[in-house]
Amino acid sequence: MRVKVVLHSVLRERLPREARGRAELDLPAGSSVADAVRELGIAFRVTAAVNRQLEPDAQRVLAAGDELELFPPAGGG
Repeated sequence: MRVKVVLHSVLRERLPREARGRAELDLPAGSSVADAVRELGIAFRVTAAVNRQLEPDAQRVLAAGDELELFPPAGGG
């Protein structure tokens, strides 16, 4: 299945510059948010949104055509 991926902030560096933080990812049916994050080679915790809704459950199963947005951890204090 194919999902749209939008990477924000420093995560954009995971894709070629001309992609401007956007890509499509082919995943096996039944793949989760966590599976997509691993497929992108991201080894740290991120905040995810699926179809513009924050998704706290990394085990949420994605569907073909979903848009997955990933945000790096926020820092500060």
